Amino acid sequence: MHRLAKIGLAAALVAGVSSVAMAQAKPEEAIRARQAIMRVVALNFGPMGKMGAGEIPFNRDAFAAYATRLEAVVTMNPQNFFVPGTDQPVAGAKIANFTDARPEIWQSPEKFKSAMEKMQQEVGKLARAARTGDEKTMKVQAGEVGKTCKGCHDDYRSK
Repeated sequence: MHRLAKIGLAAALVAGVSSVAMAQAKPEEAIRARQAIMRVVALNFGPMGKMGAGEIPFNRDAFAAYATRLEAVVTMNPQNFFVPGTDQPVAGAKIANFTDARPEIWQSPEKFKSAMEKMQQEVGKLARAARTGDEKTMKVQAGEVGKTCKGCHDDYRSK
């Protein structure tokens, strides 16, 4: 079997197992998983956003590394972890599982799914822009990702 075919098969298996596992996961595990994903997103996008805004010096290699990691993380489909029962903290849970998720996520799941898919598309464009090495393109696309994230936070995150 060709190397790419093996990688594709492995990725498909992991994605399938993740979806099945989340369907059976306890609400506190789903909350913990989505918070972990979003934290990794923030840790990687934060420096890119600052580079794009000129708040810190632009570093092409670091930017590209952040974009590549961000692309990999969003393929975990964070929306899969917004399962029933995760709209509020779980009583008696073993972890701190507060949630800033707003009820609109569960009231309009198709709209939320669409917003998450938009984020994934914009992050994909960001990773492609980073691979070009063109600083202007990278900065512009970082701005687009930032707008997409802000829009979702405005609609679906309490604070």
